[in-house]
Amino acid sequence: MKALSQTAPDKEFGRLLRQWRRTSDIKQSRLADILGVTQATVSRWENATQRPAPLQYDLIHQMMTRKRNFRLDHAVKRLVTHSNQRVHLIEDRSHRLLCASTVREQEWQRDSTTLLGTSLWRFATPEIAVTEKSLHDLGWHEDQADHLTFETSQREGAPMRIVDSYILWERFFLSDGTAVRLTTGYDQAPLHI
Repeated sequence: MKALSQTAPDKEFGRLLRQWRRTSDIKQSRLADILGVTQATVSRWENATQRPAPLQYDLIHQMMTRKRNFRLDHAVKRLVTHSNQRVHLIEDRSHRLLCASTVREQEWQRDSTTLLGTSLWRFATPEIAVTEKSLHDLGWHEDQADHLTFETSQREGAPMRIVDSYILWERFFLSDGTAVRLTTGYDQAPLHI
């Protein structure tokens, strides 16, 4: 794949972006979700009527040059699903559930397949909401921080049972460039992080 340059003509950037996206079987709406923009914005980039901001450009470049390893993605999901810990994997920005361990399902008292692809944000405790709002200041989305541990309140019953006293968030990327968050629950503050 030809290297991108921020100074390259817009038409060339748009052509390379469209070619990469189609070759990678990524829809405009999916790329928009990953980058935190609208589908119309991705379309404008591809049609050379708008250029991405520097941060978005850097993310696009990383995705286009990163070797895709679907086997690794599936291995991560398999490890999460079969973990003996209270753990689940979500898309970092949208909070959409990708997979959850059986132990987490037992905590939630529901089958996670009914939640796959939906945002878990509506189930956030006040502490989760406050911590989420602090991520910008920590440089979370700029890769200045990749893990965070915090205390949260427990909840019995609706809208979703939460038995964790402490939560560990760990951020990394799937092979398509999607930033994901591994969420692990603990009864006591983890010492190993």
